[in-house]
Amino acid sequence: MGILSNPQQRQKIVDVIAKYNNKLCFACYVAGVVWFLALAYPPMNAKNYFSENALLPGLVENEFYSSVDIKAYIDDYRAQLKKDARKVPREWVYDQLRSLGLDTYIQNYSIRYPLGITKDKTVPGQNVYAILRAPRAASNEALVMSSPLRAKESDLTSTTGGIAVMLAMARFFRQKTYWAKDIIFLLTDHEQIGIQAWLDGYHDIKADYIQPGELMGRSGQIQAALNLEIPDGNIKKFNIKIEGLNGQLPNLDFFNLVVRLCKREGVEVTLHKQSDPYLWDTVEGFQSSLSNMMQMMWTQASGISSGNHGLFLRYHIEALTLEGVTPKKGQPRGHEQAGRIIEGVFRSLNNLLERFHQSFFFYILPTTSTYVSIGIYMPPFGLICAAGLIKAIALWIALTARENKLKEIEEKNSPNETEEGDPETKESSQEDEDESSKDKDDEKRKMEEELLKNLKESLGGGDTSSLDADKQQQLQDLLDDVAEPPTGLLSILPLILISMLMGVLSYTGPEFITSVAPPIRMKIDDVITFGLMALFTASLLFPRMIGRKSEHAKNLAFDWELLKSLALIFQSLILFSMSLMNISLAFFLAVILIPITVIVHPTQSRVINLIQKAIVLLVSPASIVLAAAMISCIGEKSSFLEMLGLSWDTTKHGLLLTVIDNYFFSSWMYPFFSLLILPNWLFFWGIIHCQLPKSEA
Repeated sequence: MGILSNPQQRQKIVDVIAKYNNKLCFACYVAGVVWFLALAYPPMNAKNYFSENALLPGLVENEFYSSVDIKAYIDDYRAQLKKDARKVPREWVYDQLRSLGLDTYIQNYSIRYPLGITKDKTVPGQNVYAILRAPRAASNEALVMSSPLRAKESDLTSTTGGIAVMLAMARFFRQKTYWAKDIIFLLTDHEQIGIQAWLDGYHDIKADYIQPGELMGRSGQIQAALNLEIPDGNIKKFNIKIEGLNGQLPNLDFFNLVVRLCKREGVEVTLHKQSDPYLWDTVEGFQSSLSNMMQMMWTQASGISSGNHGLFLRYHIEALTLEGVTPKKGQPRGHEQAGRIIEGVFRSLNNLLERFHQSFFFYILPTTSTYVSIGIYMPPFGLICAAGLIKAIALWIALTARENKLKEIEEKNSPNETEEGDPETKESSQEDEDESSKDKDDEKRKMEEELLKNLKESLGGGDTSSLDADKQQQLQDLLDDVAEPPTGLLSILPLILISMLMGVLSYTGPEFITSVAPPIRMKIDDVITFGLMALFTASLLFPRMIGRKSEHAKNLAFDWELLKSLALIFQSLILFSMSLMNISLAFFLAVILIPITVIVHPTQSRVINLIQKAIVLLVSPASIVLAAAMISCIGEKSSFLEMLGLSWDTTKHGLLLTVIDNYFFSSWMYPFFSLLILPNWLFFWGIIHCQLPKSEA
């Protein structure tokens, strides 16, 4: 603060930024990226620990050894699936839970898909749930154990083992009297839509597209939920899924609890199916930790929930998914260990006296035993974003210097005003000054017209259409030199408004596009993809739409320094805001966008202009979406052409799901890219189309 309060020191800082802004931007960007990636190295992060001591995972004595019950339930469930491979045996699950003496219910709900996907027809669904009432409490608090109901023909992994383990745990929990919280056993249909329907019904929330049926039975406030995705075969290890909708994460204590209990049972636990490095202080160990961290960040950046648990996080219910991985080789584990892990989790959660509020909700996990908190990863991220802010400040300093210079010139050319005198004298002098300025403007305009007239006559007469290309170019160069570039906010306002309008059209585009799709007879994902591509192509042509028309050319002229400064500030605001909710998405966007948006500028060189257009197109929202699809398809196909085809299909399917998630679950991804990222990118697209006069080239 002392340095900033000193005018001389402040002026030195301004001079350094103005003179060395490009080098400072490069240094901040590189240092920030290297620092962020170095956080995967264990000495740069912290060991996991429990902030909530009430969990007491070490004091839980496991008592579950009913592997026979699990095997019997698996056999019975398989037999039910064989009767009809396209349906799930809800009635059988309902009867099994009811036979245990639990309060068992069926929730009926209906789904109305947006964009006319089902032609305004509703799709029915059913959830089965049962409540084990706590004998020592008044049903004020509850815990949830859930598992999706999947048909035999489903493309997703079977959850038969998870359903069997849940039924066995319900039988086991029913015999115990130490429960202080109700336990809800939930089996849902239609994957995440079923979870959303049950949560809406439980909290009495009305939605437009998912109409939840009335819940006949309720419990108290839900504190935590554990989702099971366990196959019916042998289990080698457990994989933990933590990413929720819009990049939300569960409380770190809940994650640590599951990891600690898995290791206690001697079962390997992984994050994104990647094991922890054996030796962290080696190059291979760092590479493994960095790979784990990038994989977690990639999943979180998508904004899509990695499991059914992700929708619980919207209601401040801590949740994660425990996924069983079948072995390809090695010693397999049975479902009995899964039962003891689940027993330990629920007995630890039963000890909680309040909601999860300690530990961290914002973190990155390089391994299952280390974490990077928000206080550690924000400084390097801020350093990356500082590159854009430094450039914005440098441009603003240049604008200020230009304004000051113009003021000095005006003051030198203006006559000295009399400090003393009567009001009539001052008024008469002001009128004389106004008339003098008008005369000067008229004289300047006449001189310009006379100069252009003389040039036309010297080049080949007054009719410029008869001139050859070289003489036309000479005339245009003179016009560019004579015309003063527009400055100020009014010069960039049309570009800002059209960019924002394109963002609004992109956001509302899918609904309009699908409304005219039935006569075209195309698939819904093709309609949305090609429609958005057409809209994006139209947005690329907006510099020609708002170009400044003249007698000889149509150019786009505005105060590009002011626009770029505001665009960089707006970009930093977007990235910093997103980093507080989804640091992974903000990091990847910052790494991609900032080096490009900092260097782009108008130029008279056609080669440099074409290069700038190419690299700006490479970081456009459309290119980012396609590149993300290609990265996710790496290794799926052997040949490059097959991978391109799969990437295109993934892009179409991903766009459709992103739009639908916005309607069903209020996902932020599509509004974020259409209303913020696209308009901000269009600012820079307009900057490289700005027409510079020769004096500024």
